[in-house]
Amino acid sequence: MSVEITSYNWSGSLLQQEQGFNTRQDKQQFIPRPETQRVFERPSAAARDIDFSAISPRLLRELALQRYISGTIEQDVYIALAQELPIEAVDSAGRVLDLSGVTDDTEFDFQNYFRHQHELAQVLGDEDKALTFSSVLDFIDA
Repeated sequence: MSVEITSYNWSGSLLQQEQGFNTRQDKQQFIPRPETQRVFERPSAAARDIDFSAISPRLLRELALQRYISGTIEQDVYIALAQELPIEAVDSAGRVLDLSGVTDDTEFDFQNYFRHQHELAQVLGDEDKALTFSSVLDFIDA
């Protein structure tokens, strides 16, 4: 059993049926053109296209997360790339570097930083850290 619902408007002394509610109109479906780019799709940048000697910590973390999700880097490499910088760090020559002025949007030389950390881990005999920093440098130098 089918019930049809109609609406009536009072117009003077006559009842008039509204035709607009009873007619069905098919809308055209929106089909995107294949040459259009998706709005929220981020272009993938190769690691060799990025200057790791002048990259912000925020951008490095985003890149590391993108590479970790895609399976390009291992979890320990992602953690090394994504961790916050310390207030002070020691380079391979034994100098103390003040990193307190580096913010999330400040460009920083991560290439030298990780190279010094790798050398320092080798000198101190921390094989796990040295291996992790070696993998980080492989990613940066790729």
